[in-house]
Amino acid sequence: MRITACITTMNRTQQLDACLQALWNSHVKPYGVVVSDDSPDQEIQQQNYEVVQKYPSTTYILGPRRGVSANRNNAVNAVPESETDLVAFVDDDICVEPDFIGKAVEKYNQMPAQQRERTIISGVSRNLDGREGSPTKLSFRGYFCSSETPEAVNIHAALFPRVFFAQEQWDENIFIGYEDAELCLRALKRGYQILHCPELRVLNTGKEPTMSGSTEGQLLDGDIKVEAARLYVGVKRYKNLFPNPFKLVAFITVYFLHMTIYLWRRGSIQSLPAIIQSSRIQYL
Repeated sequence: MRITACITTMNRTQQLDACLQALWNSHVKPYGVVVSDDSPDQEIQQQNYEVVQKYPSTTYILGPRRGVSANRNNAVNAVPESETDLVAFVDDDICVEPDFIGKAVEKYNQMPAQQRERTIISGVSRNLDGREGSPTKLSFRGYFCSSETPEAVNIHAALFPRVFFAQEQWDENIFIGYEDAELCLRALKRGYQILHCPELRVLNTGKEPTMSGSTEGQLLDGDIKVEAARLYVGVKRYKNLFPNPFKLVAFITVYFLHMTIYLWRRGSIQSLPAIIQSSRIQYL
């Protein structure tokens, strides 16, 4: 089984180096690595390019700078379907365990060929504070919740059949937040299955975004985009992917009720128009 890692990076040269080092120090090496660089500064681009040159079989390309979904599409589309079997999406602040690739290959080799082409596996992402991701799905309101049968992946510890991205792409209307859950909803609709594989482990050295307000009472830009993504995915879920007009109306009602109360209590109600505008629900 050939596994290619797609790394998305922006303005984090040191972390990129550590990420690549962990991949190429694996007991079983990746078949190839593609680094898609969304850094806007040419000096940082050059630094990242020089880092990539240290690692054979690693390709450096410039990213589109339209968000993480567009950057992941840029990376995976640089990997011809004929040149790999599986793809992993690894951000620059992720370090895979030395046996990650080997255990992934072992897991897939245990499956019949037809099953391999229809199976996504998801491992465990551990944060620096020791917290670990568990199997999840989206709740009715669009939040991640625990689930014995996963309907979403720990994206940095997951592998997808490359053929899936000949059928679907990351939704570029989502700038950041819930883009992996939305992709998995489309995979499930196409008949793919998601398997939780706790033996596959990675270390997440970055920090997770939190809902926090600025000194002006506005939400931070990243928080706005995450909440916009939750709105977009919820509408798309009940309007297009698994149509249900009753759930669609109920979701929209509950979303705006809870979001209005939340923003009002934080003194950030003026952020609501920005959330709606950033959600891009008009494209659904």
